[in-house]
Order: sequence, then structure tokens, then C-alpha cells
Amino acid sequence: MNKPLAIMAAVAAMAGCSTAPSVQRGCVAEKFDSFLPRYMSDRKFAAERTVFPLQSLATAEEKNTAVSREEFAASALLADMIKSDHLSTRQLTTPGGMELNVFRPDSDSLVYFYRFRQQDGCWYLWQFEDASL
Repeated sequence: MNKPLAIMAAVAAMAGCSTAPSVQRGCVAEKFDSFLPRYMSDRKFAAERTVFPLQSLATAEEKNTAVSREEFAASALLADMIKSDHLSTRQLTTPGGMELNVFRPDSDSLVYFYRFRQQDGCWYLWQFEDASL
């Protein structure tokens, strides 16, 4: 085998032995407006995108609890709760991420805050607050 063919064969062999391309982890700058509708209506997706144990605050009772994956799975989907209880929503940008305010219009009887933050480009629910009076 002549020298140029040997070099080409060696280069080809090394190229075949190169490490596999890295698998992308996380999301590529996921937009909150695209994430939220799926989070609100897809139970499996919501469970995958919630940090457990979920921090739950009850403002009126000054109580801080942890919600397990099982407790979360047994709760109503956010979209279903908003529809059935005729609730309104408002999105707010916060220093640490995004906040979804769910409330009963013209009343303080039901006020919830869902706090989301990005990790590896993906949005996650990390805290729930019940600020109802």
C-alpha cells in the first residue's frame, strides 16, 4: 500500500472511532408561552416539569409544606380547574423566572401563585402559593 493511501485509511479509521456526538440535554431556550399551555393540560408533562417535593405556601396560615409526586398526581389539572371554577389568570415576569397568578375575579377568596424557573433551558414549577383570604 502506498503512503497516501495508508494515511487516508488511518484518517478514515480514526474518524470512525471518534466519540459519538454529545446528546443534547435540556431545552433550547424554551418559550414560556409555548410551555405553559402544555403544562396546564398534560398531566405526564406537568409531572415531568415539576420539582418534587413541590414547595407549597399557605400565606393566611403562614404554613410551608412539601407536596409529593403522588399528591400532585391526584390533584386536578390546572386547565381543568381554571375552566370549571371560572378563574382568571395573569402571567408575571419575576427576577427568578415566571409567575402564573390564578384568581377568582372580583374576589380575594381564591388567589394562587404558581412559580416557574428555567433549568437547562426548560421551565419547571418549583413553588405554589395559596394567598387566598
